[in-house]
Amino acid sequence: MASRLTPRLAVGAVLVILAVNFVGAMGLLWMRGSLPELDGDVTDLQGLAAPVSILRDPAGTVHIRAETPEDALFALGFAHAQDRLWQMEMTRRIGAGRVSELIGESGLRFDKMLRTLGLYRLAETNVERLRPDTRAQLDAYVAGVNAYLEHRSGPLPTEFVVAGIDPEPWRPADSLVWGRLMSLQLAGNWFSEILRARMLKAGITLDQIDTLYAALPGDGIALTTPNLAGVEAIGADRLADLRRTIPPALEPRLASNAWALAGAHTPSGKPVLAGDPHLGFQSPNMWYLARIEAPGFLRAGAFVPGVPALIIGHNGAVAWSFTTTHSDTQDLFVERLDPGDPTRYLTPGGNAEFQTRTETLLVDDETIEHAVRRTRHGPVVSDAMENAADAAAEGTVLALASPVLAEDDGTAQAIFDMGDAQTADAFIEAVKGFHSPQQNIVLADVTGRIATISAGRVPLRAGDQGFVPMPGWTEAHDWIGWAPFAALPRAIDPAGGVILNANERVVGADPELFISREFEAPFRARRIAELLQAGDGSPQAQATLQADDMSLFARAVVPIMIDLLPGPGAGLEAEAISRMAAWDGRMAPDRAEPLIFAAWIEALHDRLIDDELGALAKDYRRVRAGTVIRVLTGESAWCDDVGTGATETCSDAVHGALSDALTKGVRLLGNDLDAWRWGEVHQATFTHRIWGRIPVLKSILTMRTPTAGGDYTVARGSYRPGEDGFPHMHGAGMRVVYDLANLDQSRFTAALGPSGNLFSPYAHSWHDRWAANEGITLPPYPTVSHTLMLRP
Repeated sequence: MASRLTPRLAVGAVLVILAVNFVGAMGLLWMRGSLPELDGDVTDLQGLAAPVSILRDPAGTVHIRAETPEDALFALGFAHAQDRLWQMEMTRRIGAGRVSELIGESGLRFDKMLRTLGLYRLAETNVERLRPDTRAQLDAYVAGVNAYLEHRSGPLPTEFVVAGIDPEPWRPADSLVWGRLMSLQLAGNWFSEILRARMLKAGITLDQIDTLYAALPGDGIALTTPNLAGVEAIGADRLADLRRTIPPALEPRLASNAWALAGAHTPSGKPVLAGDPHLGFQSPNMWYLARIEAPGFLRAGAFVPGVPALIIGHNGAVAWSFTTTHSDTQDLFVERLDPGDPTRYLTPGGNAEFQTRTETLLVDDETIEHAVRRTRHGPVVSDAMENAADAAAEGTVLALASPVLAEDDGTAQAIFDMGDAQTADAFIEAVKGFHSPQQNIVLADVTGRIATISAGRVPLRAGDQGFVPMPGWTEAHDWIGWAPFAALPRAIDPAGGVILNANERVVGADPELFISREFEAPFRARRIAELLQAGDGSPQAQATLQADDMSLFARAVVPIMIDLLPGPGAGLEAEAISRMAAWDGRMAPDRAEPLIFAAWIEALHDRLIDDELGALAKDYRRVRAGTVIRVLTGESAWCDDVGTGATETCSDAVHGALSDALTKGVRLLGNDLDAWRWGEVHQATFTHRIWGRIPVLKSILTMRTPTAGGDYTVARGSYRPGEDGFPHMHGAGMRVVYDLANLDQSRFTAALGPSGNLFSPYAHSWHDRWAANEGITLPPYPTVSHTLMLRP
């Protein structure tokens, strides 16, 4: 989580490098001993009622056969621990705020934030709220993880050796804390609130902020004038410090596509459903494909190591996927301390006492106590900052309100219930308990039903939209409840027989219900609709659509940019303009035009906003389609560089940006446009949390794969521009296409492989098929390469 290598990890890293480079065959042989046994019998396992088989196909994909659901989940826990033990360890440590135990003081501010939010405490509460039958399944999974820890032999995976730790026994809350972490990632509105408040403090006007967060014409929601009393009461430095204190693990990862076709549009007469969640790439991949079954129990699809419930998949009767709603379900409240007693804070009814508790952290063998406070709105997140003591002098603290932080959150139970549902109606009933984060859940069942529900708790606000931090000392901006489930956006068996969402705006049964004003520009949704109308409705057609690299944003904005150029140019510029004028908008890896476009639009974006935003530009980062189009077609004041004495036009900005883009392209790939390839500079990058911080190992162990796409293509290719190009950091690490006529033929495509062990032949065994968009199936009778029997 921290950028520097701490002494403990540095020593461990040196040992690994020495082992790999100098110790030779004996060292490698010892480290290969960390690979799990995939064949044979493991006996005397506590918590198992009957023998279970863990079968692995030639790619190492797990298929489990058991006599009961509990035994099946026991085996899943065992297999997860075999393949992804370090990933599981890091997830629970991040969720519990225990990373500084590994990396030292550099992780302390992040751990303080996680302890302040109390995610692990909430996960423990979730465990206690599960129904007895669900708790039995969770306990069986936990027992399976611990059975592996007790029966394994040989060295631990190399990461444990480097970190110098042994894994503690797995606990039920270790499994549920992942859901809390994901909930905060997928509802990242507080990041935007902090940034907008910092913009206001820097002199950016509300009208300018409206443009910076603009949707496309006709797709936006009017910005109500927010109450700025909260922003005015807190200092810019403290806002910046708060942003730095939020761990990278909680940064927003907001995207995905999903669509469903009713049987009237498919060759089989049964629905076809496609989904591809977009998240940050990492090594190992988040997703773990598996099929687990017992009499009357089937789960096939994408699990997450450490979690027993199926996240995206099918149960033989219902199939489902998710997209992020981009709803505004987080608000920061500025709480004013009582001037006469700064240990209390002001409320509409007078001053009030903070709820308090003390968290104990361990850093470099030293015990540190962290005081956590909570107001009526939520935990005081500013207490996690290094300069939290300055709040007393300033007289304010910041509290976070979020459904994620509600003790009665029912999402964990709902996900188990979704897996049990055998009809669309039962599934919809189950998602009533899906509270956070709000997600567009797309589903289909074998009887021919299709539906989507934007499930989750949406706050009803007494005041405005919560666009910036609100004053907490008045009740005018309080949350007064949750939107009724019946008011949430939904479509059940629509007359047109088509459901789709690509993070564009959704509207509930009550059109006045405020959900957000930060939806994605609808370019991906429009492209999906366009290709669905032209396609044959087959599963293969949906898989092909998932790989579509056409950017409707590029097709919309490039003609505007070309029209603003002062002339046809000369030399390399003329050739580039000619190519762009003829370009069809495909972000293909073997083309030069996507590189020209990406560099051009990025350079233009910088020219439009950097002079106004200054140091804040790096936090605003992403090119927003609505903002660029709005500026180029009507708000030309942004094109002027306020730092010069001249008045620049949009023609100047577009032309200068093209020059910047070509300069970057020449530096990266030379001055022959025929030799430029998008895939040379746009590569999916899967970085390991430890190996990615060690210079020698980073270059060897980071997986990089040339890919198509950009931020606004169906094949999501979101990148982070840098000196070395446009590394693809965010996209579809997993894709699925379900055929409801034969769910066993549903197609899954996941990056990397089932194993997180760098010595395993299954560390990248799915990856070539993912890169080529060629799926695998999870059939009931796979080709078996390994069989491991677990016996009681």
